[in-house]
Amino acid sequence: MTQILYKYLILFVLFLTTIGSSYSQSSQSPPKNPATITKADSAKAKDQYLEIKATVRQSKGEDKEAESKLLDSVLVTIYNGDIPYSEIWTNKKGKCSFKLPLDKSLTIQVSKKGFVTKSISVNSKVPFDDRDAFNFSCDVDIFEEINGLDVTILKSSIARITYSPSLGKFQYDISYTNKVNVELKKMYKKYYKLQEMQKDSIRASGSQMSTAKPLK
Repeated sequence: MTQILYKYLILFVLFLTTIGSSYSQSSQSPPKNPATITKADSAKAKDQYLEIKATVRQSKGEDKEAESKLLDSVLVTIYNGDIPYSEIWTNKKGKCSFKLPLDKSLTIQVSKKGFVTKSISVNSKVPFDDRDAFNFSCDVDIFEEINGLDVTILKSSIARITYSPSLGKFQYDISYTNKVNVELKKMYKKYYKLQEMQKDSIRASGSQMSTAKPLK
């Protein structure tokens, strides 16, 4: 009799264990397909970027009323660290546009033969909940190379572009811009002076040639 009761007790325990296991499995959400998640995230990531619309002009010097010349065939190189990420050229209107991935630290380098090279840093990191497709427009003035001008300041970025969570958009880092502008103003002052000296030298040479007597 005892053996029969023991046998039924074991069967009852196994029955309860089976019911508990079935309930536990039914209460859990079905596993998601990893391939589907990756594909969806990949598609969403394509809609999350920072598009830069740039215009490159030639600096005209101290004459503020002079219209800046739009520069075509300016090479704009995107660097990821020291490695070139992509390249694009400005059109006849001095314009170009390109998309940058989010969550990167990149450098935009603007260069043209016979002109000084300038660069802008971009920190495209955006909080996860704010990720979207962003646009940012910027103007870059570059000037012709001139002998005797110290352009050490231009080895560093002249500006930084970062995301502002409070504004929900990208903007210039004002504190960095103000700091760099102090040194840039000194450089431009020297540049304008050398530019005028160069013009005076050309005018003087032209004057001497016009007054020189022809050889017999």
